[in-house]
Amino acid sequence: MVHKYNDPGCRRMCRLNLSGFLLRSAVNGPGIRTVVWVQGCPIRCRGCFNTATWSFSSQHIVSTRKLTARILGIEGTDGVTFSGGEPFEQAGPLAEVAEQVCEAGLTVVTYSGYTYEQLTARNNPAWDRLLATTDLLIAGPYKEDMACTTPFVGSANQRVIPLTGRVVPEPASPQQGETVEFTIAPDGTVTTTGFPDATMVRQIAARCRGE
Repeated sequence: MVHKYNDPGCRRMCRLNLSGFLLRSAVNGPGIRTVVWVQGCPIRCRGCFNTATWSFSSQHIVSTRKLTARILGIEGTDGVTFSGGEPFEQAGPLAEVAEQVCEAGLTVVTYSGYTYEQLTARNNPAWDRLLATTDLLIAGPYKEDMACTTPFVGSANQRVIPLTGRVVPEPASPQQGETVEFTIAPDGTVTTTGFPDATMVRQIAARCRGE
């Protein structure tokens, strides 16, 4: 299905539907990275930590120009990570942002619930364009019964694939995969990101409900 902010691969888009934005993170790819979460995901993995990003309803609409300027205006980061939701459902405008980020000397990490084989076999120009501007791809659906603590992935089936050689994850201990970040914005909004275990997820949900 083609939604309002999808790119079907045949036209240039200039707006994105976002679910979240984080200035700096150390758990969403190697180094210190700005994180962009897109809104909308057709895969809807069981046990997903970001179920609020599944709907394709409009959340935060932003132009590629403004998003690029915001990313490039952040000092002290290695690049940007696209997550979601499903980034490849908005591949065209994300690729437009990624190309400018790369031109500025920063790197791009992209998460996807699709496998690498699915992404390369679809023959979708927009998908190919985003792949071409992605330095590190983390691909595959989250599988609840294969949950693991490997750095940067949520389940053992997911693959961390260097596409350009500009971002190559260093060997790390399994404990690094258990890292969770809590970021408190000036307005009091708390953003939780990383790969919390099931117990922590339940505790966070209970606190949010006031229990």
